[in-house]
Amino acid sequence: MREFILLAALAWLGVAAAAQNAAPAEGDKAPAFAAKSPVPSYVAAESNLGKYFLYADGGFNADWYVGYNNCWVIKLPPVAAGGYAKAFIGAKLGRAKIMSWPLSWDSASIPGKIYLAINSAPSFNSDHTYFLVDAADLPREPLPNDYLDGVDSARWLWTEVPFSRISSEKPNYMALWSSSRYFLTSSSSPIVAAAKSDSTEEDVWLSRSIRGNPPSGEGALEIPVSGLKPAIAIKLVPANEYKVFIKGFSAEVGPGGITATFSAIGEDIRAAWLEVSYDKFDWQRVTRYMFKAPYFWNFRRDEISREMFYLRSAAVDNLENTGYSMDIVIPAMGRAAPEETAQ
Repeated sequence: MREFILLAALAWLGVAAAAQNAAPAEGDKAPAFAAKSPVPSYVAAESNLGKYFLYADGGFNADWYVGYNNCWVIKLPPVAAGGYAKAFIGAKLGRAKIMSWPLSWDSASIPGKIYLAINSAPSFNSDHTYFLVDAADLPREPLPNDYLDGVDSARWLWTEVPFSRISSEKPNYMALWSSSRYFLTSSSSPIVAAAKSDSTEEDVWLSRSIRGNPPSGEGALEIPVSGLKPAIAIKLVPANEYKVFIKGFSAEVGPGGITATFSAIGEDIRAAWLEVSYDKFDWQRVTRYMFKAPYFWNFRRDEISREMFYLRSAAVDNLENTGYSMDIVIPAMGRAAPEETAQ
């Protein structure tokens, strides 16, 4: 019994000594440990991105649309991007409209491209401009009296930019607008999310004088906006070794169409989609973004091509890592279809 107590006491003393040696001396910096799960850093007018729930998820939209004649400009502080591997700019968007909205007889999406620009001054040209998303890939506005495919809550969309575009010494001005002439009112345009804010700093403006191009010069800061902040942000992604894996990808080819399904495994999967190729080198996305599992998609057989093509699935996580499945051969119409292929 004495031997057991003595051994326990010696072990405790050893642990205490090790802890004392590992502890930093007064005035020294604590040792840095690599996080098991690296997460992106965000820079936005509101530090809590969960506050951006106004307008883009439903209800009163307050005319917060992204348009051909409606550009949102925001000023963010200088950003120290050292130590990160990639930089992205993005916005939280939703409520894209169909051609016959608010009726259901034409469910095709109203077409339009949405752009973001970033510069250290409130002046934007083609060098500062980046394509963000096509309205057809956004969650759709629900119909008041009918069902509609693709309805969902607003989502953050991101596009990569060089670190040289993000200023660490001057403010970062960002502009969000569309080049589509269809986007002239909130009844035809996607809506950008907003957050309430108590900030008294003048850092948000609305430019109504644009015509499909970003504002520049004195006209960029046209109408000051107070009390509300649009969901526009910078995302910095650290180096990481995380992977996205596609499992169970299968495509069942029938006389009337193709049904594809798969699962995506990874850290914070934020979107998935299907791609088509005719040579296995050039791949083209052919579906909207799918934001929630389970992932299923139906094609009409001639919707893509009557000839043979290759089909694969893909997904991306919040660290902007993308994973792909192996491809499946879809035979030309009129030829015998292979049995369902699974991976």
